[in-house]
Amino acid sequence: MKRPNPTFLKKAEGIKTSRKRRTLIIIAVLVVLTFAIIFVKSIASAQERYRLQYPGLVGAATSTTTAYSEYQRPVHTTTETTTETTTIATTTQLHAILAATPTPPPDPESTAVTSQINSPDPFTEYSNFTFSPPGVLTATYQERAVGLDELKEKIESYQKNHPEMRICYDFIMLSSGEHLGIDELDPVVPSGAMAIPIEIVYYDKNAGITGPLSEVVTFDGNYNGSRSSSYIAKTYAYGKQFYMRTILNFAICKNDSVALNYVIEKIGGLDEAIASVDEISNYISYNDSILYSDYRGRQYRAPGTISCYDMGNYMSYMYREFLNNPQINQRLFNDLADNEMESPLAAAFPAGTRILHVLGRNTERGAYLECAIVDYNEPIVLVIYVETSSPDAAGTAIATIGGYTQKYMEMCYRSY
Repeated sequence: MKRPNPTFLKKAEGIKTSRKRRTLIIIAVLVVLTFAIIFVKSIASAQERYRLQYPGLVGAATSTTTAYSEYQRPVHTTTETTTETTTIATTTQLHAILAATPTPPPDPESTAVTSQINSPDPFTEYSNFTFSPPGVLTATYQERAVGLDELKEKIESYQKNHPEMRICYDFIMLSSGEHLGIDELDPVVPSGAMAIPIEIVYYDKNAGITGPLSEVVTFDGNYNGSRSSSYIAKTYAYGKQFYMRTILNFAICKNDSVALNYVIEKIGGLDEAIASVDEISNYISYNDSILYSDYRGRQYRAPGTISCYDMGNYMSYMYREFLNNPQINQRLFNDLADNEMESPLAAAFPAGTRILHVLGRNTERGAYLECAIVDYNEPIVLVIYVETSSPDAAGTAIATIGGYTQKYMEMCYRSY
C-alpha cells in the first residue's frame, strides 16, 4: 500500500486548523457584539428612567460657564376657585416696602470732603441673636403631607392667576425637615441677596480669627452702577475708612453693593468667592451663563443668576453651622436680625415674629428675591422670588405667599 504524501497531510491539517481558528474568532466576535448591544440597551433604558423621574436634573452636572442651556418654565394645570382668588386680592394690602429706602442718607453734594472725618467709626456689636425654643409639632405626618399639597396648590394657583409675574418658591422647615419647592430650579436674579452666601464664605474662611474684622478698608470713590445701590457711595466721599466689621454689616443691613464688593475682594475676588459658594450648592452657579426668559418674555443669557433651591441650601447650611458652632457666623445672624429694611413677610406672620432676612432688588429687571429665616414655631427657611413691573405688586405677592406658608405652619403646631 502506498503511503500518503506527507506534504499533502500537512496542508490538510493546516487548512483544518485555520478553519477551526476562524470559527472560534467569529464566535468570539459574535459573543462580544451581543454583550455590547445588551449593555448599550441597558444604559439607554436606565437613562430614560432617570430622565422621566428627574427631568430637572438631567444635564446639570455637565453645565459649564460656556455652555448655555435654555430654561423651559413648567406649565401649571392646577386651578383654584375664583371666589378664593378674589378674596385674597381684596383682603391683601399693597406692600410698598420694596420701594422704600432703608435710611435717608445725606446729599453727597452737600457733604464736603473737608468736613468728613476719614478715620473709621467704631462699630457697636448688637446683642447676640438666639433662636426661641421651638413649639410642639402636633400635626401627624399624613396631615403635614396633605397640608403641603394644599400649600402647593395655593401657590400654583396664585402663579396662574398672575401671568404678568414670574414666581419661584422654596420652603424648608429646619427642625422637622419638611420641604416644598415650586419652580425652585428656575434661574433667579439674586442682586443684593448674594451677600448671604458671600458672607457665609467670608466667616468660614476666617473662623476663629478676630483680626480680619479690625482691618481697615478705604473707600476709593469708585462704584459700579447707581448710587442708590450703595449707602457708602451716597453718603461718603473719597478717603473714608471703615472697619471690615462695618463693611460686613452694611452689605447685609443696608444692602450695600460697594460694601459687598469689598467683602468679595477680601475673599480673593469673585471667581474664588463663587467657587467656595458652589461647594455649598451649585445647581446654578452665579458665574454660569444661563439662557432664560423673564416675566416679560425677554430672553437673557448672562452670568449672575442662581436658583431658589441654591439659596435655600445656603441658608440651611448657615443654620446648621450656627447650631454646631455659633461663634463662626454669630455676627452674620446678628446682622440678618437687624436688617434696616423691613421684610414683606412681616405682614404674613404674627406681630413680634423675628425675621432674619435680606431682600435682593434689581428694579431695572423687576426682580425681587426675599431670603429669610423666620423664627416661628420652628425655624423655617423661606425663599420667595417675584419678577414683575411693580415693586408694590412684588411686595404683595411675597406677603401673600408668605401668608399661605404661615397658615401651613399654624396647622402643624395647632394646639388642642
